[in-house]
Amino acid sequence: MSAFRRTNEQWGHIICSRCGQMRSSVRIALLLFVFAGTVASAGAQQSTRRAFLNAWQDRAVALKRTLYSVVYDERRRFLPLTKQDGKVAGLTVATPSGIYYQFEARRDTEDDVAGDDPNAIVSALREQYRRATHLEIGNVKDVEAVLLVRYEPGVVLFVKKVQIERDRVRLTLHNQAGEEATTLTVKWPVPLSKDLTESAVIESVLDRFLVKN
Repeated sequence: MSAFRRTNEQWGHIICSRCGQMRSSVRIALLLFVFAGTVASAGAQQSTRRAFLNAWQDRAVALKRTLYSVVYDERRRFLPLTKQDGKVAGLTVATPSGIYYQFEARRDTEDDVAGDDPNAIVSALREQYRRATHLEIGNVKDVEAVLLVRYEPGVVLFVKKVQIERDRVRLTLHNQAGEEATTLTVKWPVPLSKDLTESAVIESVLDRFLVKN
């Protein structure tokens, strides 16, 4: 009987040892599974954003709807007697449900100029961005709107830059001479997800304005 008990005890030690090995193997397998899932998730995130960028970056597009830009002169902040002439700002902002036009503020103390009429944006700019100066009599304008430019349907432009920001995606479009012509911004109502799961809807918004060549 004692020999039989000793044999059972030996078997018990062997079984417990194997159980411990199995538990360790299970833990390792679970850790590998979690790690693989994390890597796969990160890869999916990168691939979704990368696929969107690859679909639009450095792509020729033809316009389906009119896009607007304002050409303006801007005085240098610390050298107000000097100006940068002929700067360009795209005005067109699209949402899943509509469209509006916006000139983004160039100073923290100013508000964006936005509305439904691009001509009204230019008119508002002529009244905004004034400041007093001790170097000249009266006021000077930091921003002087010069010209409203229309890019009509059928015009071919080139997507030179794609920016994915907190709640918007912006395409910077250049003309055939390589000069910045305008922008098209898709504004999202909430912050965009890190993996850009909204890309299909954003694509559908862009498709209302652009045809890829």
